[in-house]
Parts: sequence; C-alpha cells; structure tokens
Amino acid sequence: MKDLSTRYALFTRLPLLQGISSRELLGWEEALRLDADEFPASSSPLIRQGDNCSQLLYLVEGELQREHQSSDGIYASHSLLKAPAVIEVDRLFGLTPTYEYTYRAKTEVKMLGIRKGLIGSHLMKSEVFRLNMLNTLSAIAQKRETALRPCQLDNAEDRLRHFLSIIFYDCKGEVEIFIHMKELAHYIDERRITVSQILNRWDKEGSIRLGRGHFIIHDIENILKCESVKM
Repeated sequence: MKDLSTRYALFTRLPLLQGISSRELLGWEEALRLDADEFPASSSPLIRQGDNCSQLLYLVEGELQREHQSSDGIYASHSLLKAPAVIEVDRLFGLTPTYEYTYRAKTEVKMLGIRKGLIGSHLMKSEVFRLNMLNTLSAIAQKRETALRPCQLDNAEDRLRHFLSIIFYDCKGEVEIFIHMKELAHYIDERRITVSQILNRWDKEGSIRLGRGHFIIHDIENILKCESVKM
C-alpha cells in the first residue's frame, strides 16, 4: 500500500491531475491502469511529428528532446521538455489530432499514457480535472494568440525576436533553430547582412552560439525580453 500511495502521490502532482486526491485516482486504477513506462535515452523517436494523438500522454520523469519541422521544410527547431509535463494536450481533439513535434528521450524517462476514450468515461467526470483542462487549453490558446498577433515592427531585431517568439512560444531554457541565413532574412523581410550582424552580435554577447546553418539560444525567455539595438 505504501508503494501505491507514493505512486499516486506522484500522479496527483502531474498537470491536469493536480488537486485530484490519491483516493479518487485509486478508484480509477482498474480502468486507467496508471503505470508509467520506462524508456532509456535514445536517438530513436518515441513519437513522430504527424503521428496520431490517441492518448493523454505524460512525461513523469526525465527529459525529452522536442523537434519540429516547418511545413515548408525551410526550418526546424529543437527544444527540451522536462518532467512533469503533459504532452500536446491541445492536439487530442479537433481538426488535426496529430502530434506537432517529434520526441526523443534525452535522458532515461518515465511516461504515462491514458487512452483518449477514458478521458470522457472517467477523467471528465472529475470537476477538478475539467477545470484543470480548461485552464490549460485556455493558456495554450492565449499564448498562441499572443505570438501570432499582427504587429508593426520597424526594427529588424524586433522582427527577428517576434519570429522566434512564434516558433518557441511555449519554450524555456536552451533552444536551437536550423535555418539558413538567407531564409531567415526572407522570413522577417530583411537583408541577409542585417540578420548576420544581429546574430553575430548576439553570439559575441553570449546570448547564442552561432553555427553553420543553425544557432543555439541559451535562454529563449531572456533573449525575447531583451531590448533591441537600432540597426
């Protein structure tokens, strides 16, 4: 019983399950089968972009590398997802219930999956779960709306930051983007030389690590908050 109590205490700290009692989760044990699966660190994808999103999926322990390829194939982004986290809950339903990212285990991870059908038959009967789900989906929608909101930006650096905020709207810490300078300049409607000057200055300041055809941003939240330097 102690192992069960410890396990369920962990689950009640997961997103969407916070506030639900261990007693209530124990009552769902037979149907939900709340057992986390363990996966070793590996370069092989656990989930691929475009896969069907058929379950409510949690990262219980560890870190996942998250990768996205743009629909036009021009850029790709990498970021980390750290436990505890729920994986793309906004993709469970709607017009395109498929994953937006590819996920690989950067460290040893534990993951918990709950079949989509059990959300309606069990989880949605809990008022706490419904409120948690509503708050989470609302927050995701508001972040996306803010990132995609049209804005008039005359400064090239501001336009670059705006572009990055669209790609990494929900990311923290270190992120990486794979894109050629010419294409990046085209995306923000700027000259290639101007984009190169901005990125080289960021590199010298230690905000990014510039490479050939890609660059790593050490702290995406910090760089998005910085003030622009007029070019």
